Amino acid sequence: MRKALLGSASAVALSCAAALPAYAASPVYSWTGFYIGGNIGGGVGSSDPSLIANITAAPFFNTNNLSTPSLSVEGFAGGGQAGYNFQTGNYVYGFETDFTGMNVRGSSAESPFFTGKGQPNTVTWSSRYSWLYTARLRAGLTMGGNWLIYGTGGVAVTSVRDMAMCTSPATGCGDIGPFSPQSLQWAETSTLTGFTFGGGIEGAFLQNWIFGLKVLYAKFPNTSPNFIGVNTAGSGAVPAAFSYDHSLTLVTFVVDYKFGGP
Repeated sequence: MRKALLGSASAVALSCAAALPAYAASPVYSWTGFYIGGNIGGGVGSSDPSLIANITAAPFFNTNNLSTPSLSVEGFAGGGQAGYNFQTGNYVYGFETDFTGMNVRGSSAESPFFTGKGQPNTVTWSSRYSWLYTARLRAGLTMGGNWLIYGTGGVAVTSVRDMAMCTSPATGCGDIGPFSPQSLQWAETSTLTGFTFGGGIEGAFLQNWIFGLKVLYAKFPNTSPNFIGVNTAGSGAVPAAFSYDHSLTLVTFVVDYKFGGP
């Protein structure tokens, strides 16, 4: 009887097991394919000015042994990106290009700056980055199937407006011909090409959707804004007095849609 019961139980168990669907392991995510998405975050950086002209004659005051302050920038950034990944084993290689609109700006002031004639004055330096474009190679390693850690590097292009202004409401900022203007200004908008590198982490939690965090550092050439705004006839050409050193760090959250299967 006991053997018959055990035999019957075994038969029932086998029948139930056969009736249940076979267990299938979760498929490993494939990173291969084209993707497109958006990003949002912020940027920080510097546009530190330095004095490149020792101005000792009219229309300026003496600038011997003067130092300029540091100039930090920060602000909002957001845009879109597109790229392609190719996966072989646990390694992922690809290319990505992105365009990010920005309002990353900052200013710094020092008073007095031009010295030597006893006139009070304040010089204010400012920079504003309005957009950033990058084209980069990527290489990374998958973890747990649906996580990717990668490094990236390539070319970066940005637009930046640099400005320096001297203001002196009481006695003017310099002696230009028969008058002393209350403000003098250097300003220029430049499109700069440099390099960028960084990295990020991405996770594929839903079919075809990728979420991640990306950090990029970009370095650009120096700029020397031209003098503008005042007629200096009779006083000689006014030189570009300041050089700006440009670098940016961008941190953004990204969401991508990958075409094709998981």
